[in-house]
Amino acid sequence: MTQLAEAIIKIQDYLNNQQKRGQKSYYNNSSFKVHTPRMQPLTEEALGKRLGVSEETVRKERIKLPPPLFVAWCKGKDRAGLGWEFNENTGFYHPVS
Repeated sequence: MTQLAEAIIKIQDYLNNQQKRGQKSYYNNSSFKVHTPRMQPLTEEALGKRLGVSEETVRKERIKLPPPLFVAWCKGKDRAGLGWEFNENTGFYHPVS
């Protein structure tokens, strides 16, 4: 299971690096920079709605899967392709880039 999680992380890193290399900036002028709002942490209920599943499903998958696989599972369900991880200290799910 650990090897699978490590392999998924390596694949995600590779894909993220490929996307960054493929991006070309046509506007280097600071006046054209777009500021994207940061995603706020979500409750289990809100994350379930975002992913199109119940909050119970979110909880079950978080408990069942190791953290890297849970992030990958979320990426597959999230409309923007974001991964999410649970922070036990805050009790919220935080976006992972």
